[in-house]
Amino acid sequence: MAEVQAARSAAARCTDADATALRSALEARRATADGPDNAAFVDANVTLHAAVVDAAHNPALTDPFTEFAPALCQGLIGLVDLRGLHDKGPQRGDAHHAGLVDAAIRGDADGASRTLQVELDAMLAQLLDR
Repeated sequence: MAEVQAARSAAARCTDADATALRSALEARRATADGPDNAAFVDANVTLHAAVVDAAHNPALTDPFTEFAPALCQGLIGLVDLRGLHDKGPQRGDAHHAGLVDAAIRGDADGASRTLQVELDAMLAQLLDR
């Protein structure tokens, strides 16, 4: 998946400004996690993922993600609402997201890509859980 490659590249290219953006996006995700607004939570989550992609400094990854992000947000809001995912524990995934941010900032490319892949796999499993 392109986002997993972006996480790897972000770890290799993360600047101080990227680190600040990643930390800020993680805190925004946490701030919306326990609230009732699914749209705000999804937006903050996608913003965190966008910060990871931006930190890759690769237009071949950033440009498509930027174009896709609004549709992704709308689709995820619908899924979160439909499946009641936010009700199942909004902080689910916080450890993975924190690990992703930490790995990217530390320059751990393998850790960043592995952590993101685990998070994406867990989210897919949750979405498919009936």
